[in-house]
Amino acid sequence: MIARLKAPRIVGVAALLAAVATACSSQTSRVPLTRASGVGAASQQDAGDDTAGGTLGPLDKRLVADVLVRLPAPLQPAQTQQLAGLVPPGGTALLRAGTVDINGQSITVAGVDPAVFRRFTPQNTAEVTGVWDNIAKGYLALSYDAAKRLGLALNDKVTANGYPTEVGALADTGLPALDAIVSNAVADRVGLPPPNGVVLSGGQDDPTPLVMDVRKAVAKDARVDLLRAPAEHMSFFNVGDARRRLGTLTYQVMPDGSVAVDPRWVSANIVTEQVPIIGRMTCHRAMFPQLIKALGEIDAAGLADKIHPDQYEGCYYPKLIEDSNDISMHAWGLAFDLNVPTNQRLTHGDMDPGVVAIFKKWGFRWGGDWKDTPDPMHFELAALLNV
Repeated sequence: MIARLKAPRIVGVAALLAAVATACSSQTSRVPLTRASGVGAASQQDAGDDTAGGTLGPLDKRLVADVLVRLPAPLQPAQTQQLAGLVPPGGTALLRAGTVDINGQSITVAGVDPAVFRRFTPQNTAEVTGVWDNIAKGYLALSYDAAKRLGLALNDKVTANGYPTEVGALADTGLPALDAIVSNAVADRVGLPPPNGVVLSGGQDDPTPLVMDVRKAVAKDARVDLLRAPAEHMSFFNVGDARRRLGTLTYQVMPDGSVAVDPRWVSANIVTEQVPIIGRMTCHRAMFPQLIKALGEIDAAGLADKIHPDQYEGCYYPKLIEDSNDISMHAWGLAFDLNVPTNQRLTHGDMDPGVVAIFKKWGFRWGGDWKDTPDPMHFELAALLNV
């Protein structure tokens, strides 16, 4: 049923990418994405040299960061274990995020294990070992935006909550609303909290199922960021004429479970027309000839009063089938719901058999015939007829 659902909000790929744009990047081609300096040893002894005078070495593996979770309080062991259980082993990196005063200005800084966290960053950052060696040795890695805002450059000396260090790298971490990265050793010295955030890598093409599971696992006051766009899916009818007449539907399943359909397909295929008995309907243009014929015959048969226009609850509606990951025929504009209050899903309903028979004659399938999940309000196009 459609009336109880929120009205759909079509979100294009560009809008989605803007929503998850990373704040730890300048987003400009005038400077390289990652730079590391050969800074001196001023902070090395104070911070604790995680590389023991050497190097972390080349990147061992790279993971695609899917979801960032940040909590208002430190993660409890059970929470960490629950989130880690949503991804393959090794698919988590903990963060100690907080606000730090840098030369009198507040920025958001995260303490990390550089050897682990680098695997979750963009390729151009993850593979520059100098960045991670410098973080491990106690230096600060700034985003380009933060460096510009603070008026800082590589090798500049800074004070972080009273702790002296230097800018050892300019780098894009791929995480939103994050200005700088330091090692866990430096995090201790600048007063960052225990781990209160985690980056997750699900290892799947589509991150949407993971972010939906994460939102179920954390409290409402947690911030959950989707770090890459949901996968695009394509749905089509295999029969040649149907595929030609109905088009190929490209869509994304959004983190809240809604479906975003390619607006170009909508513009080319979804129209509003006046039909007998019901009035105005917004559906796929290819369905209207059969729909109008069926409703006209229902009217001529004296059955118009068996359909209640005020209980019609929609045709085109981008959504998944209930309790399924499959695209609904409503997303195609090829299904409609009638007499909704007395024909609820999983009931037998009271749809008039004469109305059902005429719809079937004109190429429609009735949801009331479905054995396991009857849906007597629902009719959908099953065959394209030449009318």
